[in-house]
Parts: sequence; C-alpha cells; structure tokens
Amino acid sequence: MKIFELLLVALDQLRANKLRSLLTTLGILIGVGSVIGVTSMGEGLRRQIVKEFERMGGSSLIRVSAPQPWIRKDGNWVRRTWEEHITIKDMNHIREECENVQNVIPLNVRGGKFTYKKVSTSGECWGVNHEFSEAFNWFVDEGRFLNSSDLNKWRKVAVIGSKIKEDLYGEINPIGKEIKINDKRYEVIGVMAEKRIFDQDWGNRILIPFTTVSKRIIGNDYLAVLFVYTKGGEYVKKAVEEIRRVLKRYKIHGEEFRIESSDSEIKQVNKVFGIMKGVVGGIAFISLLVGGIGIMNIMLVSVTERTHEIGIRKAVGAKRKDILVQFLIEAAFLCLFGGILGVFSGLGLGMGISSVITYFAKQPFTSVVSLQASIIALVFSALWGMIFGVYPAWKAAKLDPIDALRHE
Repeated sequence: MKIFELLLVALDQLRANKLRSLLTTLGILIGVGSVIGVTSMGEGLRRQIVKEFERMGGSSLIRVSAPQPWIRKDGNWVRRTWEEHITIKDMNHIREECENVQNVIPLNVRGGKFTYKKVSTSGECWGVNHEFSEAFNWFVDEGRFLNSSDLNKWRKVAVIGSKIKEDLYGEINPIGKEIKINDKRYEVIGVMAEKRIFDQDWGNRILIPFTTVSKRIIGNDYLAVLFVYTKGGEYVKKAVEEIRRVLKRYKIHGEEFRIESSDSEIKQVNKVFGIMKGVVGGIAFISLLVGGIGIMNIMLVSVTERTHEIGIRKAVGAKRKDILVQFLIEAAFLCLFGGILGVFSGLGLGMGISSVITYFAKQPFTSVVSLQASIIALVFSALWGMIFGVYPAWKAAKLDPIDALRHE
C-alpha cells in the first residue's frame, strides 16, 4: 500500500476512537505543555534580567569596591586587621591610566530623612557626578541635572526622585524650593523621571554632588563604589586587568579590591536558567515516559481488538511492512497530536502566569516562546510515538493471517 493510503487508514482508526485517542495523549500533552510553559516564562525572565543589566551599562560595566572589612576564617567571621577604601584619587588614577576605560562614575550612598516644611519622608541620598544621568539612562523630568560647577564648588543642590516629589511637594513645583536632608538645607534643582530596575523603584532617591557628600557630610574622600564603563563589552577583560594593576600600584592591599563585571553576572544568570531548563526537561521526560507507556498500552489493546481486521487485510494482499507502518503512523499521530495540544497549552500557561505576574508586580512581564523549542517538541513527540509504537506495530505485523481470521 502507498504511504498516503496508510495515512488515511491510520487517521480513520483514530477518528473512530476519538475519546480514547484524546485521553491517550494526556501524558504527552502534560509533558510538552509543562516544558513550553515553564521555559517560556524562564526565557522571559532571563531576557528581562539581561535587559535590566543593559539599562545599567550592560556587558561594558565594571564595579570596583573596597575589600570587605569582615572575612570568613575557620568557620567564623572576623574583622580584618587593616582597612582600605576606594577614594577620589583612585577614581582619577583609573580614569587617566586605563586606556580601555571610557568613563568612571563615583557613588556614595547614605540613608536619609527628607523634609519640606512639616512634611517628611525617607529614602536614599546618592552622591554622584554630572555624568551619572547619561551613564545610567536616568534623566531629569523637570529642571536640570547636576553640572561640573556644582561638583567643583560642593554646592548644596539636589535632584529628587519622582516619589520624593510626590510625598513632599504634591502638586507644587519643587524647582528652586528648599529640602532638608538630615536637617541640612539643600536647593532642589531638578526632578528625575520615574525609573524601576529589578522591580525596585528609584523614585525615593535624592542625587547630590559626590564632592558635597565628601566635604560636607562624611568629611573624607572615600567612595562606596566606582562604576567603570569600558569602550565596549569586548574591552572588559583588558580593562579589569588595567584596573587591577592601577590598584596594586597605589594601594597596599590592591589585590584584595573587588572588581566585578556585569558580563560575568549575565553569564551566571544564563547558567542558572540553563540549569533550570535542564531540571524542567527532566521532569518533562518523566511525564513523556509515562505518556509513551500509555500509548504503547493502548496500541497493544488496539492490536488485540483489530486482530480480525489485520487478518483480512493480510488475506487481500497487505504486506507485513504495511501493517507495521500503519501502526507506527497511528502511534506517531497520537503523540504528535498530544504535542500540538501541549504547545498550545504551554502557550496558554505562559501567557496566563505572565498576566498574573504583571497584575501583582505592577510592571510588564512577557513570556517568550521559542519557535525552535516548539518545533523540536513536536518532532520529538512524533519520534516518541514511533519509539513506543514499535513493539505494538511489530506484534501486529507478525500475526499469522489464518490465526488472525479465526480470531473473534
């Protein structure tokens, strides 16, 4: 028989037992659906994390910070016998001596109480320079940002976040108004646009010149961290080596300073999600195994029920390979149909959970379904059906036509 005729016969048999065929595919449906649904959400989350990293400088960003004052020793946390800090001089050395470094952004962080007249709120006070806004893609919505003159003269000026504006000023234009930061008077010169990173609202932050923090607040030139931007992601490795050499040259314990690149963190994120996909794949394999056994069982029952039919077909000229191919096609179609339902179920699962996350997290979250993964799932489903359909098909093909015709 021609393959097309065998295909029609197989489809007729499946249509004749619609409910049984549908129930048989449940194991495949659940396995494929869980893989598509979970991996689509995982890929959406991975892309969102990478996107947030890109918004903060992406793979070209390096963070430099001082050694931790506490270290783990013999199972206990002990304080180092020495302390070293990142300073303004270190920032200038890195800027001047590292040829693969494009920009260096200092940061000092202090918690604070912010007051306007009789209204108060709390948040973080960040000491930054005039290049911070462009480097972090966070721009003013009203007024202006800090400039080099503000830094050079240690001015007591502040650019406030959108939430600070809402809490303290409401509908009042805050530009030119006074704000007290830990009871010290500053002038508001700008309001930053709304910004969220990793579901963290930056609106409760106030930005002031880092020189003002050093000279007027903490009384030294220590910096919490340096954000170093290279000329591109391909220059990160060389820049890290240059920064390390500079720190060793000017710091007693330069080798202990922490130098971390976003590129390594992005790779770590990808590694974690790769492991997650492997775990999901293992769970799905178990589900597919159960589904495959179910299909084999149903196909064996089908062979028993259709023994007389197989005998008639052999008596009128059907060859063993025709019977074998027919039953393999039926098994493959069962799994392929289950795979198709599983893909659509996975799409629905991914979109449904994404909508729930978006609703409760108050920010967009999109599941990302890979066309390649869907195609692989469908092809694998068909192959899985053929694998588990081999034995029932072989059993059907080897039936003796005379014994089969006698079977009632």
